Amino acid sequence: MREIDCQESVSEHSEEVCAILALPHPPDTWPVADWYWKVVGGTPFLMRNVINLQRAGLNSIFIFGEGGNCEELLSRLSRDKRVEISINWASDTKELAQSTGNRPTLVLNGGALHSKNEIRSGLKSLTSSSADNKPSYLLGCDSFHETLSQIVCGKEPESIGAGENRNNSFTYLAGGKELRIRETTDFHAQHERLLRESGLSNDSFMDRLVTRFFSRQLTRLFLQTPITPNQITLLSLILGLVSAMYFFRGTYESGITGAGLLLLSAWIDCTDGEIARLKFMESETGEKLDILCDNLVHFAVFFTIGMGLYRTTGQDIFKLLGILAVFGSLISFILLSSTTIDQKRKAADDNTARTKKGLADKLANRDFTYFLLLMAVIGQMDLFLGIVAVGANVFAGYLLYSRLRAT
Repeated sequence: MREIDCQESVSEHSEEVCAILALPHPPDTWPVADWYWKVVGGTPFLMRNVINLQRAGLNSIFIFGEGGNCEELLSRLSRDKRVEISINWASDTKELAQSTGNRPTLVLNGGALHSKNEIRSGLKSLTSSSADNKPSYLLGCDSFHETLSQIVCGKEPESIGAGENRNNSFTYLAGGKELRIRETTDFHAQHERLLRESGLSNDSFMDRLVTRFFSRQLTRLFLQTPITPNQITLLSLILGLVSAMYFFRGTYESGITGAGLLLLSAWIDCTDGEIARLKFMESETGEKLDILCDNLVHFAVFFTIGMGLYRTTGQDIFKLLGILAVFGSLISFILLSSTTIDQKRKAADDNTARTKKGLADKLANRDFTYFLLLMAVIGQMDLFLGIVAVGANVFAGYLLYSRLRAT
């Protein structure tokens, strides 16, 4: 048995649950190391399961496979800084049985992609004392070798109840048939599925309807490059500031150009989060940078729209409206920044379920960029600025009232 010693992660299940990731044999023409290191959604196949096990609360796992030299796989896992879990490789079931001891054991089909929430559900079924939370799939403990051999051979283990020769319980996570990878074409299918699911559960109406469609096309391109999520965030910031320069000119044509660039900036702004989630590169620094850059772009756009209208009309009211729009947006940013980060984390944690959104969620989103483009096309930038100046301050007032009421 070969072990990779990595930094331990804190887990409420780490001391009581053992996890075994059993790897089915790849197609005959594929070495084990090459097959399980093929990239799916920007992350190697095996790595994706390992990190989801780590994020579900495990601090150590066993990877079980028969035949093939897996030294290269272990070396690649150990070199990746995202892996903070202790990984043990096993090819002998007797040695593995001794290592797991009498602990409750979660067995996973390594030929399927497993989500963090699915793994957490399996852990709950093992650790819960409630009769309503029994393991969803009990494996025969007295046929430990046969069970793992069936998985490795690509067969579905039979549910034959708890055995008598071992004291611990097992839960088997087979992974949905639609999540299994048996041939090379399945990698592309899973890649597309992950792209479709890379949004957030609290996405706004226009995000779901339009923005995510375009951001995913950009994500496909960025996944083929070494560009990081934070670099994408800065690219979105630069485009947003360039759009503000066009608004400052104050002409009809520059207004349309600025609105178009701002919309592109918003699409790229979605992409940084998609890349971070697909590549497991989320970070507190990235979250704060994303929120800060978004608001810097908004401040610059609102102010330069006001200055552009002032330059073309000579009316001081537009300078005032631009300043008011920035002021209201700044107050909202100060009051909402920490809440927005928390909400994004929760939405990313379960992106398959729609979360209930409050008034702040509904108003603080990117949908205004589409309204701005419409106003630019019909030549009503002054109306847009007036709406934003009033709306931003009303929204800031609502947030202040809510904060004071809560205290």
